Amino acid sequence: MGKFKYFGWLSAALLLLILVFNSYTTVEAGHNKVATLFGKVQPEPYSEGLHIVNPLLNFISFDLRQQTYTWEKVHVPSQDKLKTSMDISVTFRLDGSRTPTILQESGTLEDVVSKHITPKVRSLLREAGKTVEQSQDFYLDSVQQQLQSYMENGLREYLDTKGVIVTAVLFRDITLPQVVTDAVIQTKERQEQLEREKAQLKIVEQQAQQQVKQAEARQMAAVADANAKKIQADAEAYRISKEAEAQAKANELLAKSVTPALIRYNAVHKWNGEYPRTLLGGKNEGLILSLPTTGK
Repeated sequence: MGKFKYFGWLSAALLLLILVFNSYTTVEAGHNKVATLFGKVQPEPYSEGLHIVNPLLNFISFDLRQQTYTWEKVHVPSQDKLKTSMDISVTFRLDGSRTPTILQESGTLEDVVSKHITPKVRSLLREAGKTVEQSQDFYLDSVQQQLQSYMENGLREYLDTKGVIVTAVLFRDITLPQVVTDAVIQTKERQEQLEREKAQLKIVEQQAQQQVKQAEARQMAAVADANAKKIQADAEAYRISKEAEAQAKANELLAKSVTPALIRYNAVHKWNGEYPRTLLGGKNEGLILSLPTTGK
């Protein structure tokens, strides 16, 4: 009898210990907890901190911090029927005041992502791709901005009723179809070839212009040389002409200066005191006079 009594006390102590340990719960930072009692969701969540609770309650924790999920290599068809691969990231957080409803209608955070966010992301992407004419247009900033705006508005409108707050949608690693990539590469190669040809043509043009300038310089030098020679010849002719004019004027002045008086003066000036042996008369032409010589 005493043995059974001992086990009874031991069982009661263990039960009491279990009840004590289950009479409180702690909620870590950035989370809250939703309680269920025999499967029924309690309407009020438990916020951060320590809480004294009914030991019969069961708790499910929800992470209220910002979450970012990425879907890789999602194929998005455009109007040209080609599919472009891209990565899309959605940043969101759960509304802490609605976690009981989220648990009741959707489940845990992973359930929200798999049941609501993932299908909606893929559906909206397919619809957004229908507005893009060509797959290579996904590279355009304007197209990416339109896709981002379309996805953000669509996800917010749909997920707001689910207790999910969308903050951002980002696109990364856009990969065009292979056929488009090959065409782009070929176009790029042709453009590079054209640029090289343009550069080569520019070099040839510059060389031709340089040769033209050199020819013009040689022509100008030849003209300048010819002009210099002409100027020199003109100067020489001018000098000769002026010297001839000066000589002519000198001769003319000299001729004017030779008068009979000057001639007689010069004759007297040059006379050595001797008379000439023979004189020709001026008026008596043919008269010859012989003068005596002076004797010693």
